[in-house]
Amino acid sequence: MPILKFNGISEEQIKEYSKKINELVDLIVAKPEAILMINNDKNIYVAENTNKRIYVEVDWLARPEEARVALVKHLTDFFGGQGITVSAKFTEINKDLYVNNNRMG
Repeated sequence: MPILKFNGISEEQIKEYSKKINELVDLIVAKPEAILMINNDKNIYVAENTNKRIYVEVDWLARPEEARVALVKHLTDFFGGQGITVSAKFTEINKDLYVNNNRMG
């Protein structure tokens, strides 16, 4: 169950990215209904003359490094460019996530 939490971008941008869920299914091997995207609604403050930043936190059940790299590339291809820096932090939530009383992972 990948959970992507976005910081530094608008709700509209997240909605646009959510239209790519079917592409993510193949990249990270997940069911479309299991992918959650959350607007953390947090602003990012950086020094002057610094690129605009987008910070994505990804909580998911363990996946191979190739899936991480593919997701980071997908995020960067969609949000990056024109002075925008995209960062992603991954947290494995194996056995720490419960859905409808069932432990996942």
